[in-house]
This record gives sequence, C-alpha cells and structure tokens, in this order.
Amino acid sequence: MAELAADTRVWTGKVTGKPACGPDTFVLELRLPEAIEPIAAGRFAMLSPAHGEGPVIPRPFSIYEQPDASTVTFLVQVIGPGTQALETVEMGEGVDCTLPLGRGFQDPDPSRELVMIAGGVGSAPFLGYGRQRVAEGAASNTTYFFGARTGDRLYDRSKFENQSFRTVLATDDGSLGFSGSVLDSLVEELDGGRVSREALFCACGPEGLLHAFAALCRERDLEGQISLETYMGCGYGVCNACPVPTRPDGALGHWPWAKSCLEGPVFPLEAVAF
Repeated sequence: MAELAADTRVWTGKVTGKPACGPDTFVLELRLPEAIEPIAAGRFAMLSPAHGEGPVIPRPFSIYEQPDASTVTFLVQVIGPGTQALETVEMGEGVDCTLPLGRGFQDPDPSRELVMIAGGVGSAPFLGYGRQRVAEGAASNTTYFFGARTGDRLYDRSKFENQSFRTVLATDDGSLGFSGSVLDSLVEELDGGRVSREALFCACGPEGLLHAFAALCRERDLEGQISLETYMGCGYGVCNACPVPTRPDGALGHWPWAKSCLEGPVFPLEAVAF
C-alpha cells in the first residue's frame, strides 16, 4: 500500500494573501500551523477549500514560494471547479493541504549549466529552483525561458526578472520579448551558442509544450526533465489516477507504468515514454 513521504503533513492553512498576477491567475498564500523544512523545487501539494463547498477531490499545485518557514504560496490559474472554489476562499479562511508530495527536479552540480523552460503557470516550480541556484552561486550558469500566448499571461514575471539568473521572455503574439513560442526562443539561443547543449534542460507547462520539448531533446540529444501536470485524485499513490508509461530500458522500466504523484511529477525523459 502507498504511504505518504516521511516529510508529508496534512494541515489546514490560513489564507494570508490572494494577489492577482494576471487576467485569470492569483497567488494563494497560506500560513501553516507549524514550520516546515525548505521544499525541493518541483514538489507539490493537494489543495481544497476547508469550508467544503468545492469539489470532493483536491487539486495538485506546485509549490511556488516559501516566504518563511511557516508560509507557502501557490500560483493558481482559475480554469475549472477546483480552482474556482479556491478563488472563493476569503482572507483568514482555511485551505486543506497535503504537502510536500512527489519528487522534484534534480539538483545538478552548480558548475553545470541549467536551463528552465516554462509555459504559462508552468512557471510555478521554477522560481524556487532559480533561487536555489542563486544560493549555490550558479546564477551565471542558469537561464530561464518563460513563454505565453500574450504578455499579460507571463504570470508574475517581475519576480523572475528581478532574480540574478537570466530570464528570456517569449510571446506567441510578439507583444513582449521574443516573437514566437518559448521553444523557438530556446532554439535561437542554442543555435547562437548562448545556451550549451551540455546543459540540463527542465520544462513544465501545457502538454503540447512538453511533447514539443521532448521531441527537441531527442532531435538535439539534450538531457531533459519534465514536470507533468497530470490529473490526480489523492496525490500519494492510492487512487492510481495518474499513470505515465515508462520506457523498458529506463530507470523505471521494471514496471510498465509510473505514478506521477510518487515517481514524479518530475521525470527524466529517458525514464518515460512521452
């Protein structure tokens, strides 16, 4: 039977902030009853309103920030019943949360270049990842590519631009930064020698972006990791709602399926059939 990770807790956090950061997105800030250890970039939480008026099944969200030892934030795009219910929670009210869950991004040696690629709210795990690299003295060896359809959907972009690692913006409509997709901007940087093909490449975002990213990594022989935005029911392996096919020759090939909530949500591309 699946078990929660040793550091996972089930709590009710109090809403202490809900600032908007785009036309359909806000940052949900929760104060937890106790202090927690720093959470590795890419791990996540299952959230649902404590008032019980939302869907029965909680929703998964990447950890966005940890402003202090008792506070965590989440980037919430309001697109369905679960996120609509979270939007209704008022300041001072509670949100039930199970965290931290899953496996996050690999932490490469600071001497190795790291390239982070995000689309829309796929940016959520990369603020903490980038700050971690800065703390390790690897800011000059870290590049963040952030893309969206339009400039107003480069959610909370000033937080990324104010970090000491390099940020490259891209919009499909050309309203801000590079004109084209975020992967087009990455290819331009690769071809121009401003990003090394020896870097570790990490991506999070819509499924279409991740499939295109996986194809690019295969074509260019790049080492890649993806964070899957997979539907989940429990977050810790009981419901079997988040299977991902594995590669027989990969690290997870002992079983034809991996659970995104346990073995992921971050996977090396060579481990999954994606």
